[in-house]
Amino acid sequence: MYFGVDYYPEHWPEERWAVDARMMREANINIVRLAEFAWAKLEPDEGRYDFTWLDHAIEVLAKEGIKIILGTPTAAAPKWLMDKYPDMYPVDVHGLTKGFGTRRHYCVNHPVYQKYSASIARVMAEHYKDNEHIVAWQIDNEFGGPCYCQSDLHAFRIWLREKYGTVDKLNEEWGTVFWSHTYRSWEEIMLPTYAASDGFSQGGSGGLMSTPYNHNPGMQLDYRRFYSDSTAAYQRLQIEEIRACTSLPITHNLMGHFSEIDYFDLGKDLDFISWDNYPNNMWGKSSPLTVAMAHDLMRGIKNQNYWMMEQQSGPCGWHSLGDTPEPGQLRLWTYQAIAHGADAMVYFRWRACTVGIEQYWHGILDHDGVGRRRYREITAIGHELKEQSPLFVGAVNNNTVALIKNYDQVWSHRAQPHNRNFSYEALLAGYYDAVAGQHVGVDVVSVENDFTPYKLVLMPAFNLMTEEIADKCEAYVAGGGSLLITFRSGTRTWNNRMTTLTLPGLFRRLAGVELEEYDSVNFGRTVSVSGEFGDGTASMWCDVLKLEGAESLADYESHYYSGTPAVTVHTYGKGKVYYVGCDLDDRAMESLMKLVLEREGAVPSLPQKYDGVEAVEREKDGKSYLMLLNHRSESVDVELGGTYIDALSKQTIEGRILLEPYAVHVLLNQGI
Repeated sequence: MYFGVDYYPEHWPEERWAVDARMMREANINIVRLAEFAWAKLEPDEGRYDFTWLDHAIEVLAKEGIKIILGTPTAAAPKWLMDKYPDMYPVDVHGLTKGFGTRRHYCVNHPVYQKYSASIARVMAEHYKDNEHIVAWQIDNEFGGPCYCQSDLHAFRIWLREKYGTVDKLNEEWGTVFWSHTYRSWEEIMLPTYAASDGFSQGGSGGLMSTPYNHNPGMQLDYRRFYSDSTAAYQRLQIEEIRACTSLPITHNLMGHFSEIDYFDLGKDLDFISWDNYPNNMWGKSSPLTVAMAHDLMRGIKNQNYWMMEQQSGPCGWHSLGDTPEPGQLRLWTYQAIAHGADAMVYFRWRACTVGIEQYWHGILDHDGVGRRRYREITAIGHELKEQSPLFVGAVNNNTVALIKNYDQVWSHRAQPHNRNFSYEALLAGYYDAVAGQHVGVDVVSVENDFTPYKLVLMPAFNLMTEEIADKCEAYVAGGGSLLITFRSGTRTWNNRMTTLTLPGLFRRLAGVELEEYDSVNFGRTVSVSGEFGDGTASMWCDVLKLEGAESLADYESHYYSGTPAVTVHTYGKGKVYYVGCDLDDRAMESLMKLVLEREGAVPSLPQKYDGVEAVEREKDGKSYLMLLNHRSESVDVELGGTYIDALSKQTIEGRILLEPYAVHVLLNQGI
């Protein structure tokens, strides 16, 4: 297993490099990522390249047996380049130009920046194509969100012309007859920037938000699609330059739940997925299941294992710090990633930097370069993984439940969320938590995935629909699969027009229900729900349903639609379709999913549920094992369903196990 760290030799005196390399080797670190922010150091003046420092750093590391992931430095363009072409700076939705001073200060659609990006990628690839110490490449660093500059406008018009062919077709799809928005030519099309009816409005969390929600929904969705496609094309441009020189694998470091880019599309050109995980920083603390879902999404992008390219290794933040990881947490986070499919572990960063905006972003070492508790913990992990890596690398997670994430749905729901408190991403997380929290594994995958390996497919709020997706769902259910859909499903066509079909639109026949109407629940009002899974409340949305072959699993018990179905199930062919017509409180959601999982034969990894404990089943070479992770700061006594040998402690475990705070156990299955 590659076990490594992100290293910035350009931040430190050369005489320190050998010390760092020796300390890395002693910690069993065998790979580092280099150079992804070093453009000004690599090309200090236009056309004048200096690789001597990087060559030397690679040699120093190689003497300790350390391999290299080399990053293209295009996330941080040098000042000389930006001064020469100031129109490359990104523009925000209000038309304000973002200047120099941080990073990502460019637009992926600017043709000059594309040219310079391709050039530095090609020069680096040519220089290092025969270097035996380099084992992989990383493109750029953490691609970001949309820009609204003139380069985008030009590229957007081309993208639309390629998609629609004629302006008349675009007008039809967008419905530009509304408010007299009809376009006569491609040159009249503009960007969905700050407009006359935009302003500050109350957000769902109670804060103020200023987002261009008031543009044509078709335009908004297409612009999000366009910019995601543009980012993938910009990445592809660099990939092609590198692949012209070398066959080494290429990746980009993704950001888990970040949804400004369609990661399923972005991943198609990559050889493997890697991502950056910071469970606890100045912006907030992620729950264990939130992180688990991100891991499962990263695995689902290419349906294969992935690398951790930046794993938190210390307290971190820009202007302030999140909590310091407690003893055992770095190990716990490491094994959580491995449990969900990480085949390589790279920590960010080696040493806290003394300069720049990330002075507070601590690494394995503090600013003084002394190895203390975190270094000792990483060292212990490194030696442990050296022994256990054959068990982990290439292992698979054979899950029977899939959760569909679709970025088109993200963007459509964000622009028009139906209810001030609705979030598509939060709804996905709610269903993930309700399943994974009961120790049932979940794959987070694209709608393009094959559904047939799964007993149950969850498609919450799948709003935009096509005939092809409907046919796929019908074939899956008719063949014996079970599908769960929810309120706000099937109400729109793929280009964000409201459907004229009776709701739930293309899901209607499959679900066996018809919507009489719906109720957006606001301002603290709740609606009672009761059924086979118990009682609960809806506080955001209620579909008023009429049965057309389905049967009710739960009814509303308050408001004017009291006594009508809230949750239904419909037998279709050999399978079933569950329709959840309302949001549910956490306890009711858990109870509902427990009922559904039992009905569909999705067996939990543990006999009962333990909050704060993950139980992840994996398989390698036909042999199964169970990874137990205690995310709690106190011990938990866990009942097991059989006899195991702990691969880490070598002890035999029968019946029960006491999980110490932040404990990790890898249990080899010995049978019942």
